Amino acid sequence: MDINDLMAEVLGQSVCKGRFTYEELLHYSAAHSPSGIAVSRGETSNFFLIISKGEPDGAILVDGKGTLFGDQAALHLTVDQTFEFYLVAQTIVDALTSRCRVFDKSHLKKNGRLDIPTVGATDGQRVGVLCLIVHDGRTPLVGARVTIRKGKVMLASDVTDTRGRVCFRLLNGRYMCIVSDRIGERTRCIVEFHEPRVEAGIDVGRAPDE
Repeated sequence: MDINDLMAEVLGQSVCKGRFTYEELLHYSAAHSPSGIAVSRGETSNFFLIISKGEPDGAILVDGKGTLFGDQAALHLTVDQTFEFYLVAQTIVDALTSRCRVFDKSHLKKNGRLDIPTVGATDGQRVGVLCLIVHDGRTPLVGARVTIRKGKVMLASDVTDTRGRVCFRLLNGRYMCIVSDRIGERTRCIVEFHEPRVEAGIDVGRAPDE
């Protein structure tokens, strides 16, 4: 039995408590301390979030390329996903969590793409919104991990949406942007912006900046 069939069997015998945005799901879980499974169904993928006593503890991503568990799955979580939440027996939740536990909980504690804290702010520097549109030739690169670095410090990281787009709130300045997906690192480039809002395109097929 594959994971989709297993989850379908479990959820088919469980009570659905409603449909939530990711932020709403976190608030509901914190307030009621439930145990269960939240599922976000896409056209080509299913994302399962395992919640134990109000805490998101495990993650599973199933798509056409295979299945990811734990931290690797959680990296693909985006705050614009919508979930159906089902109450599930604690014994089942514990068994699932043992296979897909997320050890780095920062992957699960997302407060929105634009709520990334600024780092190293100095007087006179302005905060702006940097939106990156990642593509491979003419095709948007969906679900790619985009990381923003300043020197050796990672300032922000998120996953591109269905348009290959991701946005960050950062101090105006010069940054290294690294794009990776299941294959590994696809490209890196230097991005510089000095306006309140900037949109820039990144083609992973081009030669990377040093």
